[in-house]
Amino acid sequence: MAERSALLMRAISEELAARIIPELRSADAIERANFARLILRDLAADLDVLPTVAPERAAAFRASIGAALAALPASLVAQTEHWQRTLAGIHPERGSGAQHEIAALRALAAQMARGLADAERTGATGTAIEAALRQLGATDAGWLIAYAAAAAEPPAEAARSGGPAAAEPADAARVGGSVTTEALTAYLRRTFPETPQIAATEVIPIPGGRSKKTFFVTLADSDKLPERAVIRQDYALKYESTKVADEFTPLARLAAKGLPVPRPWHLERAESEVGPPFMIVDRLQGSAPGTYFGLQKPCPGAFRDMARMLAVLHRTAPAELGFPASADAGSTLEALVDRYERKWRDNATRASPLIDYAYAWARREARREPGGTAVVHGDAGPYNFLIDGDRLTAVLDWEFAHLGDPAEDLGIVRVYAESLFDWQEFLDLYVAAGGTPVPEQRVRLGMVLQFLKGTTLVAASGRNFEEGWTREFVKGANAFTGLRLIEQRIAQQLGRFEAL
Repeated sequence: MAERSALLMRAISEELAARIIPELRSADAIERANFARLILRDLAADLDVLPTVAPERAAAFRASIGAALAALPASLVAQTEHWQRTLAGIHPERGSGAQHEIAALRALAAQMARGLADAERTGATGTAIEAALRQLGATDAGWLIAYAAAAAEPPAEAARSGGPAAAEPADAARVGGSVTTEALTAYLRRTFPETPQIAATEVIPIPGGRSKKTFFVTLADSDKLPERAVIRQDYALKYESTKVADEFTPLARLAAKGLPVPRPWHLERAESEVGPPFMIVDRLQGSAPGTYFGLQKPCPGAFRDMARMLAVLHRTAPAELGFPASADAGSTLEALVDRYERKWRDNATRASPLIDYAYAWARREARREPGGTAVVHGDAGPYNFLIDGDRLTAVLDWEFAHLGDPAEDLGIVRVYAESLFDWQEFLDLYVAAGGTPVPEQRVRLGMVLQFLKGTTLVAASGRNFEEGWTREFVKGANAFTGLRLIEQRIAQQLGRFEAL
């Protein structure tokens, strides 16, 4: 029965890719259909691939956990005995039961990784702890890579389906989520009584944002706001951290300095007839050249523009942009690792030994040498660029901007820029424009942090969805498929840097 169900799921996925998605015109609909296709693919693999791959990998997992336990120091004897009892209680299974076995082994390995990482944080040192952490991370990476290879989508299907649309939709519904033309018109007339004829004539939901809702809006009869604008709106969720109100002042000051950012026009801090708090900003020319997981349009010129833009941002005094003028312990990469890890641990609903190991590795790397301090964008990937041709027209979504280490921004950009030209060229442009050289080791850490940041977002999405704080399909889908993809990227990065 499981194989028949998997066969049907793959047939539906193929139908979506070949016949349905190409007929869709709304970018929002295309993104949702692609998420549905990816979920069907993953569910099918869980049914017919996992039982085949799991038994062999489960045996390797079991042996690896046993070896790690045997090598732990006597100071951890109480924890070691508990973990040994837990391991003894996980029995080998076959067929569909192998899924439960591998899940239990991964949960134990993640529990061990967290315990060992906490021991390191509180001062316990030694090669045994570090070696055990690395072994657990490497074993989980081996499982994830083997599973992904066995479940790989046929190239023909991947080519037909493409990814979520990045360009402005040719046509779309006039109503998007909680924002409607009627509600927005009523709000604007109440807020700007001096322009009683102001009206919203179009509201188009834009896909891509995971922490904010985004809409293209067209306004008529207004001398207070632009005709073509963008609404960025908070989600009304329990587990979210950034707010549009945090972006407004830095964005206004960046725009005043002439940087390529959308000028903010209006901020609504309270719940209204439009829904949760939102802000209205300029709609700028261009389209996004890629997604969180990779570039879709080669744009070396835009990345060269980005090198110069980041240099200007990083050399700007924090106080000029509304940030504290002096650095403190909260602006270090180690503090960023700690913040991300807390969010991951607080919200994760699925165990991942690899991710827990990656946090321990990142903390160790962050302590190796001090970094610099500057205002950083914090999410400077191509999904937050707009390009026109091969030139950068805007850098969007400043919700993660903070006082931090420039290595964070450089690491994020490097994840994508290296596919276009030699990284040293980017650094040369950055330094020539006034940026301060950043050690290679810290830029590499920034690259891994790009995907550790992603773990916090998918974990919060998953928890909001599973606890019923939202029934938004994209939130649940992003948590389900996004975590798997992020784990693969972390495994690739750590393998590249010989950390596994």
